[in-house]
Amino acid sequence: MAAGQGLLSPISLSSSMPESSGPVTEKYWRFQKFDRKKYTEVNDTLKKLTHLTAREWAIARLCSDFKDRGRSQMTWIGENLPELVPFMNEKYARQDVASAEAAFKRKVVRSGTTFFYAYYAGLISLEEMLEMVQGIIRNIEELKRIEGSDPAADETSAEVQLLMAETLKRITDKLKEVQQ
Repeated sequence: MAAGQGLLSPISLSSSMPESSGPVTEKYWRFQKFDRKKYTEVNDTLKKLTHLTAREWAIARLCSDFKDRGRSQMTWIGENLPELVPFMNEKYARQDVASAEAAFKRKVVRSGTTFFYAYYAGLISLEEMLEMVQGIIRNIEELKRIEGSDPAADETSAEVQLLMAETLKRITDKLKEVQQ
């Protein structure tokens, strides 16, 4: 989502997005719940719900929200990091932003692998998996609130349910294919 599409509040930023995205004249609001928090406090909060660091979470969120022609504006994000994220005090080079985003994606893959492996290897039952999904939903709701979003207003839940069902089917099909 480009700047100016509902992610900003009325505090002025000193920089602007690359010209193709238009100027940023307001402050990004996603992290305002952490306005007076230190990095370690945010990190501790996230560690209760995820395997992500505050750095990985903030960078992934920014890379998702600030895109131009489908590409994250990593240089711009790094240069404006202290203005965009209250608990990040230093600017980042483009490579640092890319590294944090890559670490985020690696952890997502590992977490997904762990979750699905546990079920498909018979380490957890279907009932246990469904109970875990309920816990995951609660954690997601908490993370959405932390970001300043209303979890109830999220229209992606039906899409996610279909995606999960399709993912389970694809895993099952692939495992059957390998067994044959």
